[in-house]
Amino acid sequence: MSRKSGKKDKKKSRNEDEYSEIEEIRDIVAAMEDGLVEGDGEEATPGENNRDILKAIISLKSGLYKKIDGVQTTITEVRKEIQECTGRLAHAEKRISDAEDNVNGLISKVSTLESTVKTLSDKVEDLECRSRRNNVRLVGLPEKAEGLDTVTFLEKWLPEALGMESRETLVIERAHRIGTLSNNDSRSARPRTLIMKFLNFKDKERVLKAARIKRNVLYNNEQVRLHPDLSAGVHKMQRDYDDVRKKLRDKDPTLSKRRLR
Repeated sequence: MSRKSGKKDKKKSRNEDEYSEIEEIRDIVAAMEDGLVEGDGEEATPGENNRDILKAIISLKSGLYKKIDGVQTTITEVRKEIQECTGRLAHAEKRISDAEDNVNGLISKVSTLESTVKTLSDKVEDLECRSRRNNVRLVGLPEKAEGLDTVTFLEKWLPEALGMESRETLVIERAHRIGTLSNNDSRSARPRTLIMKFLNFKDKERVLKAARIKRNVLYNNEQVRLHPDLSAGVHKMQRDYDDVRKKLRDKDPTLSKRRLR
């Protein structure tokens, strides 16, 4: 039990004692007044006994008034505390109402911001994909196979490896590997992916089409793969269809020899 609740219980018991004392005093005063009235009907004149009774009555009335004043003071204090609690409750209700209004406003703002972020994310994704549309990823080409001039190597090697006609010259704007070079110099180390950017979009499409027709693209009898350079978001969406591609391959085994996109 807390100190505050203990004080309230003590005050309550004290008030109950005061009320019981007041009731006892009232009963005594009433009994004395009845006795005085009965005594007035007798032939005997008032004497010392009657004066003592009057003094007792006056004393009891004075004590009763004091008790009543104490009770009224206690009632006034209780009313004051109730008024203070009522004011605090009203203030708390107002603050809660204001907080609810603020929360509703924040919810609306968050919803608007989420919609804006989604729109901007889609735009960024679209812009990133458009910036990569002339790019091709070359996976599996051994490290340092391209020499010091990566662009010249690719412009010469790609038509030969893909079986393209010699008149179909390719113009590569730039090319480079991505990622950090592994410290392991053994041949088992996985080579880094090489990204090439074609000057013309049609050249990129011709290279990918020739790679699909060729199927097995080799460099020194080692298979390499060519893929469109897509953003991470598009790759994630493609991975969501892995189960679908697996089911298609299980249904038609010949699809395993082809690339499903």
